[in-house]
Amino acid sequence: MGRYMSVLDDKNPLLLSLKKRRPTSQIKTGDVSVAVARTQPLLEPASVRRTTRVLFVTTDTAILNQTNKTLDGFTAIADMFDEVHIMVLRTGIAAKYPVLRVSKQTWLYTVTANHDWQLPFRAWHMMKKELVFVDGFRPDLIVARDQFISAFVVYVAGRHFHRPTQLHVNERLFARRRLTALLSRMLTGKFLSIRTMTENCSKEIRLRHHQITDCSPLPQFRDYLLRFTGEQRSVLAEKYRQFNFFILYVGNFTHTSSAFYAIDAVRDILQNPRVAFVMVGDGLAVGECLRRAELLKIKHQVIVERQVPDIDSYISSADILLVTDTDAAADEIVLKGAAAGAPMVMTNTILREDWFAADDTVIKVSNRNIIKTSDALRGLLQDVTLRYRLRYRVRQVAESILPVDITQYEISFRDSLEEAIVTYEMNNN
Repeated sequence: MGRYMSVLDDKNPLLLSLKKRRPTSQIKTGDVSVAVARTQPLLEPASVRRTTRVLFVTTDTAILNQTNKTLDGFTAIADMFDEVHIMVLRTGIAAKYPVLRVSKQTWLYTVTANHDWQLPFRAWHMMKKELVFVDGFRPDLIVARDQFISAFVVYVAGRHFHRPTQLHVNERLFARRRLTALLSRMLTGKFLSIRTMTENCSKEIRLRHHQITDCSPLPQFRDYLLRFTGEQRSVLAEKYRQFNFFILYVGNFTHTSSAFYAIDAVRDILQNPRVAFVMVGDGLAVGECLRRAELLKIKHQVIVERQVPDIDSYISSADILLVTDTDAAADEIVLKGAAAGAPMVMTNTILREDWFAADDTVIKVSNRNIIKTSDALRGLLQDVTLRYRLRYRVRQVAESILPVDITQYEISFRDSLEEAIVTYEMNNN
């Protein structure tokens, strides 16, 4: 590790003194009112400084395009902390403005390199240049938003600047190439504080790395419970009166998506002329999907809508929601479906297995099995009681995993990250 640490070394005595520096913040105990929580951090600094400064490091370039400056898509990260620094690592053409102050208390740094292996060195150089001041390294906490490159950058920076670090695990550790998975597991074991997307992933990490004590799911917020009542609406039935049963698919029509698989799964069910398969989405493969439906002689029952102004009304009025994609966008559709109380047939993933652990909430199919998916759809079509039971159960799941109070969510999110400071102090005193 020493050969990489040398990149950050400097003869400046102010930088050398950082090696003896320790953060002195502690978590405040006791209840916190909403007014206090929104005006000051949960940390009670021992110094005169009254800010909690956090540096997020990520390889997710999509964050560059988020106009609301959020990490979760819903809540402005500046509402959770008093000062936020976000460093995005990417390959390609260098950004015209690598350092941007996107709001009063939020800064965005874009680190660009020609190759992945160059990114850590560029990132450390950017930290030295932009985040080291007369009083030392500015952030109190460094958070890696994803594994491997971001985790490596944060781990080394935390060691050099003597700052607490935290790793966010956004996917299963072993669903990678063998070498990358090995390096990711090694880096994961170096962190004292880890946050995951699901409880199953947290258990998996704790079993593999017994020395890690601060490992738990990261609080998540979605406002779907406020947008759905759980009652079925009649939007689709009013729009397409020639049908009386609707299976809904929402996703992109690309050559790598599962739209073709979805059409194959419903082909036998659409032999019933009163059943419609509504597909919402856009992409280059829309024409091919329609031709496939024509070849299967179900073209008149496959309805493709490229733009729907109110997708929520479609989800809440569907008799069955079919989710065959496994990406993050599909996970959002799953959560919307749960909040809407829609009976769902879906391709199973680690995240969905964690959300819907009980078998009487949704119907999960492994490995996009067309026969099992078709059987599940046919069973729901024929069993009205089962559909009503799934509506009730999945709505209960949504109420248990989706918080409604955004203020409480912000406090929980901030507490979860700042717990890394407490863990760091306990291990260094």
